[in-house]
Amino acid sequence: MIVVIGGTGTTGRAVLRGLRAQGVPTRALVRTPTDLPGVEQVIGDAADPGAVRAALTGAAGLFLAMGNGPRQEAIELGVVDEAARARVGHLVKLSAPGPENSPVAVARLHHRVEEAVRSWGITHTFLRPYAFFQNLLFHADRIRATGWFPTTTGDTRLNMVDARDVADVAVNALTFGATGTHVLTGPEAVSYPEVAAKLTAAGRPTRCVNITPDELRADLRGAPDWLVNHVLEIQHLSTTHPEHPNDTVSRLLGRPPRSLDNFLHEHAPAFGAPTTTPPQQAATN
Repeated sequence: MIVVIGGTGTTGRAVLRGLRAQGVPTRALVRTPTDLPGVEQVIGDAADPGAVRAALTGAAGLFLAMGNGPRQEAIELGVVDEAARARVGHLVKLSAPGPENSPVAVARLHHRVEEAVRSWGITHTFLRPYAFFQNLLFHADRIRATGWFPTTTGDTRLNMVDARDVADVAVNALTFGATGTHVLTGPEAVSYPEVAAKLTAAGRPTRCVNITPDELRADLRGAPDWLVNHVLEIQHLSTTHPEHPNDTVSRLLGRPPRSLDNFLHEHAPAFGAPTTTPPQQAATN
């Protein structure tokens, strides 16, 4: 039995789909009954030790992917404690890249949770992706309506990766027992102006407008402070620490990672672009 905590998130759902496709018995801890065909569900909150304990009963493996937020570290640490007590054989954690003293607060908390896993002696795999292609959908409504979106990163190239590739690596680790710490990227680092150019080429004229951090903070007015700070921290870090793609996804999965061109084609209507023939899958660098 493989348990997924975070199974209603983008990566968690993809992990559940991958495990089901391989016929692996799966269980998800969810707050409310959810449309997850073929998945056993335990109803409860990951912050509740009793619910986590129930979900982990008889578990051979665990995929842990909590959404970012002020309670994330405490919740994840509680799950790790319960996983150790339940003698879960293998824990795969969705983590974040960067050093232990990263200027990004969320990255630092991920490292502290990783250290807790190590201290318990749990067999583990840590997955450290950069930004997901799926995060671009945050801008989709604005792009569809106005044809532009803001950033503070200028022409800086970013390591974006498809969340489904991250999920496939997680499924591979859970089913074959592969361990280690893996930084995951797509086939190329891409700047936001290049994303705009790709959307323009796809039929939706799009501009990326570079603004100041204060202007971005104002643009994000209404979002929680922690989220605004997180966005500003990761965008600033990308401009001070160059990001370079690697071959980890292709090495672990035996195939190239999904390309941004294909992702944008899949989601063309969301951005206001016409649906056309899919571009050829790009190879890894």
